[in-house]
Amino acid sequence: MRRRTATPAKKRMSAEDRRQHILDTTISCISQFGFWGFTIRDVADAEGITEAGLLYYFSGKEELLVEALKHADRINQIAIAEHLGVEGVTGDVLADGIAYHCDHGLKTILNATVETNAERPELVRLYTLLESEALSQDHPAHEYFEAREINLLKEYAFAAKRDGVADPERTAVQALSAMEGLQLRWLNGAREVDFVGEWKALIDLIIR
Repeated sequence: MRRRTATPAKKRMSAEDRRQHILDTTISCISQFGFWGFTIRDVADAEGITEAGLLYYFSGKEELLVEALKHADRINQIAIAEHLGVEGVTGDVLADGIAYHCDHGLKTILNATVETNAERPELVRLYTLLESEALSQDHPAHEYFEAREINLLKEYAFAAKRDGVADPERTAVQALSAMEGLQLRWLNGAREVDFVGEWKALIDLIIR
């Protein structure tokens, strides 16, 4: 007679772990379908929970979107900080920008940003897709991306001063525009693009 083997019980996620896992799944869904193309049900199904179960953690689709963006920002900021060797900081501390927590100039910070982003195409796609959608003023992330761009340009101008450029504000605009444009070409995949190599050639033209 065969002895039955007990199936180990699945470890139940804590509320915070479940919340973070839902946000990771949301990032994956939005990066594929955009805000208008994904549903609460898509995320719930991927999580193996009901829609009501998901709505226990988030009030609705719009809150899920904003919290997913904040979560993505934290993940990315920590990864870039680690790439730069900036220690002892968390995503919340870095919310105002990495440049305020290190001594690096803009060129070094953006090289680290691109090298980090090259390993995270899903996150880059998330920002690129949503930023395009959010050009419409009725998009729930419109204000988020407006504020994000203002903060990024301030941070980049602050860092560019360390590079000794003549006009830090203008340099910040040029660098951000170049990076976002190159990211779009890279994501498009129409041709093979050496994202990191092309970026370093571009930033060398902007910051000599």
